[in-house]
Amino acid sequence: MASLAQQKTGFEYTITALEGDAFCVSRLQELGFIRGEKVLFKSKIIFGEPYIVEVRGTQIALRKSEAECIRVAV
Repeated sequence: MASLAQQKTGFEYTITALEGDAFCVSRLQELGFIRGEKVLFKSKIIFGEPYIVEVRGTQIALRKSEAECIRVAV
């Protein structure tokens, strides 16, 4: 399993797990990042952060540290 932060933009991935500190995992779950959900990695801003993703029809900006907590199937 690789983190979302390591993936290419423009592709859709399936979330396999959330890993990291309890606060980060809880926040991501509240935003709709749950195992089995599809996430579209739309873009990275020119300096690398934030990452723009879409989950459950909502666009969300994530810090790199948050994207690293999201494990996806490649």
